[in-house]
Amino acid sequence: MSIQVSGLYSYPVKSLRGHAQEVTRVTSWGPDRDRRWLVVDEAGQFITQRQLPKMSRIGAEYRGEGIYLWHLDYANAEIYVPVASAQTSCKVMVWADSCAALDAGDEAASWLSSLLGKPLRLCYMPEQTHRQVDMQFAQQGDRVSFADGFPFLLCNAASLRLFSAGLGREMDILRFRPNIVISGAEAFAEDNWQRIRIGDIEFDLVKPCARCAIPTVNLVDASREADVFMMLRKLRQRGDEVYFGQNMIHRGQGNIRLGDEVKIVS
Repeated sequence: MSIQVSGLYSYPVKSLRGHAQEVTRVTSWGPDRDRRWLVVDEAGQFITQRQLPKMSRIGAEYRGEGIYLWHLDYANAEIYVPVASAQTSCKVMVWADSCAALDAGDEAASWLSSLLGKPLRLCYMPEQTHRQVDMQFAQQGDRVSFADGFPFLLCNAASLRLFSAGLGREMDILRFRPNIVISGAEAFAEDNWQRIRIGDIEFDLVKPCARCAIPTVNLVDASREADVFMMLRKLRQRGDEVYFGQNMIHRGQGNIRLGDEVKIVS
């Protein structure tokens, strides 16, 4: 049985909801426009579902030359933020990285702050910002947006099924926030891959993805489910970390599509 791409996902705003795609355009950034927007606190520190699980209830997608946000639980709680509204230069922190960004203005800040219950700002990473991927795993010039550390995250549908079986209920793959989901491989076969090819693009699998509390967030009601992390520890603990999925760096540009064959290069 061949291995194929069975899911493609984009996350326009870091830690807000993602959405499925039929085609992902791969640019120098990685997935086109993925996590180019970021929610920060008043000090410019990045905020995610780790601190605010309720972020999982806000949808985000690109529409035209801007981004549309909406809250799944409140009728008419929506806002459109043009990219052009992000004009004020600022510095934001993502882990240890200080990144040049553009603040998207008071209207977007007020909308997010009122829904999430604390003072927040929405920021955009412009084209001229270059955030280098950790050189321990990357080449000079490899860039990443506001994603935690790498342009792509790969997950295996069989790995998720095995995890769900151990947990006793079906898990939504979006809890793990992959960009690419593959089917047709054995569970956790991805642990042993170093390079794959999808279409005309090759990807280096550079680091297993260490997981935090985000997969414990129930995407339906934003509650935390402690047994999810307990099962991760049982199945996937290696030293002090638990791992699920593989971080990847792309070695080319173009389009990848649902149904594309995944070839194991090494």
